[in-house]
Amino acid sequence: PNEWSDAQSTIKSVLAGRGVLYQAEGIAFAYSSIPSKIHRGRSSHRFYVNGEMWQSESESPGAKQNDMAQIFQLVSNHRRLDDAILLANSDSGEHDGSTEQQQLSPEVVQFLEELVSAGVLYGSDE
Repeated sequence: PNEWSDAQSTIKSVLAGRGVLYQAEGIAFAYSSIPSKIHRGRSSHRFYVNGEMWQSESESPGAKQNDMAQIFQLVSNHRRLDDAILLANSDSGEHDGSTEQQQLSPEVVQFLEELVSAGVLYGSDE
């Protein structure tokens, strides 16, 4: 089976270290974080690509960013995403290079699959 045939298999392959994700050429990716106007003491994190916006909120200030805020930043700031980049901040502790299996939350995986399905991220063997 072709590991790049659909969004789900593409993300599984990249997270297993069998390829990378690239930003599609000519598309702008952006991330912003602002204090929430609705919920005091929280921040709104927004990810923009190709006329679409995703939003997530987290406690602030100084609190650990939520998974979605982290993935918004990673995708916005990296033209090339491999398993090491995607999994570096996926657990509650610091990434120490251990072989313990790290996981992305289902919400983050779904977000990445949406971006692949939309054609703004694509998988490649390298």
